[in-house]
Amino acid sequence: MTAGMFAEIAGYHGRTDQARAVLGTLVKAAGDDPYAVTTATSFEARTASVIGDPDWALRAAERGIAADPHFSFGSLGTYLRLARCWALATAGQSPAAAADEAEHLIRTHLASPARTCVSTWYALLGEMRIAAGSLEKAAAALDSAEEYLERYGQRSAEALIILVRAQLEQASGNNRAAADLADRARTVALRQGAHLFTQRADRLLARVGQHNAMGVGVQNLSTLRSPGTPKFST
Repeated sequence: MTAGMFAEIAGYHGRTDQARAVLGTLVKAAGDDPYAVTTATSFEARTASVIGDPDWALRAAERGIAADPHFSFGSLGTYLRLARCWALATAGQSPAAAADEAEHLIRTHLASPARTCVSTWYALLGEMRIAAGSLEKAAAALDSAEEYLERYGQRSAEALIILVRAQLEQASGNNRAAADLADRARTVALRQGAHLFTQRADRLLARVGQHNAMGVGVQNLSTLRSPGTPKFST
């Protein structure tokens, strides 16, 4: 459990190679023990989802679910099934159905009482809704993410929530608002040492044509191409 938490935090700090290495070792050490596999892969799937790697998230989630197909380990199994939903939705595989399943899982297993990462998963639900083209539902998911963040102090999700709001503005065609929000997410992430989100903010700023990381002003959008600390309280 401790190694999984370390890897997850390393991912938030932008040390994704280190996170992958630690999680790979953890999964290998789990062997065929269902609980150990479920534990290791739940950390792996959560980390992959926050990093934004749907292929990795799906592989981890399916490995963990196969070890516990009957959903015996409720909390850990919830994260695995949420990661599978996120991976499918963001890869364009029935995103509306995946988002509906994810929302049901969050409400049933994470929201009442509030569990670890509920604000993060509402933010990721926002990404799923954007992938499905359901922008009003995406905004509602982000409102829920902010509510849980403020109520329970789950500050690890703060920059992510702002970033997904930026994605929502971009999907709505408002690149100026998207750039402003991405820049704000970058500022929050830098303050927290969450360098993963500074990296993601930079990529989003590049996509919308305004990259402020080095004090560069508005750039010509045609020249840009899409890309191929305080302790966190989750």
